[in-house]
Amino acid sequence: MYGPSYVQKQLAPFAPPEASSTTQKVRFDITLGAKDGTVILEFEQAGCPGQDFITITEDCFVEIVLHGDQIFFSKDLDGITTKTELASFYGGLTYDQYDRKTGRYRMVSFHARYNNGGQAGTIHGFNVNVDLFRGFDDQRQPKWTALTIDPDIKNPPPIPS
Repeated sequence: MYGPSYVQKQLAPFAPPEASSTTQKVRFDITLGAKDGTVILEFEQAGCPGQDFITITEDCFVEIVLHGDQIFFSKDLDGITTKTELASFYGGLTYDQYDRKTGRYRMVSFHARYNNGGQAGTIHGFNVNVDLFRGFDDQRQPKWTALTIDPDIKNPPPIPS
């Protein structure tokens, strides 16, 4: 029996026209670390403690930053993809914070168009595609494991109660 296939859609190659001139930024941090002997993966929008999704309240530039010694954006897949076609809302993916030792990046950015008139709490499923560094093999070549992290973007966000 086959289940639904896992789909990854690319962001638009260029920013949506409405969002291309914005200077507003939203930062989303993803941290891989250890606490009390347990591996932890935390994600949080900067300035919104405990919020594990990205809130789009206006046209903006979204920055996603990886923290931790073993987590980098994927070398084989786009760093950010979506589960459905959302190119009219998100585009212009760029990479930053290049790590020469691993040949991989720690930050991606893209433009987001605010879903003006959309139903409050609309959820856009995103994939953050990363490679986890697992050490070196016998020939001193790095070993990697691909992983997709699955936060959401709420565009527009829920109405506060």
